[in-house]
Amino acid sequence: MKINNLVLFAAIAAMSATSCVSTQKYNDMQTARDHYKAESENLRVTSQENEELKNKLRMAETQVQLAKNSLEQQKTELGILKNYNEELSTRYEIAAKENSKLLSQYSTDKTAYEEEVAKSLEELRRRQRQLEGLEGAIGDQNASLENMRVDLMTREQRVAELERLVAEKQAQMDNLRTSLNAALRGFNAADLSVEERNGRIYVSMSQNLLFKAGSDKVEANGTAALANLAKALNDNPDIEVIVEGHTDNAGGVDYNWNLSVNRATSVVKILAINGVAPHRMIASGRGMHHPVVPNDSAANKAKNRRTEIILSPNLDKILELTK
Repeated sequence: MKINNLVLFAAIAAMSATSCVSTQKYNDMQTARDHYKAESENLRVTSQENEELKNKLRMAETQVQLAKNSLEQQKTELGILKNYNEELSTRYEIAAKENSKLLSQYSTDKTAYEEEVAKSLEELRRRQRQLEGLEGAIGDQNASLENMRVDLMTREQRVAELERLVAEKQAQMDNLRTSLNAALRGFNAADLSVEERNGRIYVSMSQNLLFKAGSDKVEANGTAALANLAKALNDNPDIEVIVEGHTDNAGGVDYNWNLSVNRATSVVKILAINGVAPHRMIASGRGMHHPVVPNDSAANKAKNRRTEIILSPNLDKILELTK
């Protein structure tokens, strides 16, 4: 800008000093002035451009400096990364060696494990076979237990039925005993007795009540006693009757045996006449072979001369259940 002012000042001074110059020179000077003005303008523009370039240069230098700083920072970071990379490489090598050891150990362990698994599978198959055998045995045992359970239930039912029948028979015997005591009340205890032994009722009638000595014909008192007994038996139709004749040891064996049989038969006939069904009764003679006391006195011999009527419940149903 200063150069432009100087050039303009010089031109004006020249013009002032030569005011008397010719027109041609004036024009030349005018032309020169215009040229210098143009040059001055060009210089001004160039100066502006130069300032702009300087500014851009300064900005470029700043950017270059920033780039240098960034480059230095990147170099520093790169150094750090290189160190870190070297550290990672070292770690990787250590890890690779360790991994190689682990792979080797894994291979050994894998082989041992596979062998152990194979053994375990074989043992499992063996136990499975045993389990299947046990299940089969358990199935058989369950079937057997079920059969036993059914059989036990059947037995329990039979036992319950037996208990019911026994209770029923006992009730019959209780009723019969009550009936006998009522029917035979008033007879001499020495001539007629009623007792229960082993689930049976024994009605024992002496010879004095039923027969004369050596006779098998039932006397009137005996007939009356047997008629009362028949009533009690008819009230208890399920009771079985066994009539046994007994004698003392006086006389021969055949005589006593025949006499005992005949007396038992006579008693059965009287009972039958009074309504006791014949199929319920058995007549038997025991002779002198079942004395209640020794035949060593007249009193004892009188006790042995007797007729026993043995009353027992019909046990066919009970026996059928016990088979």
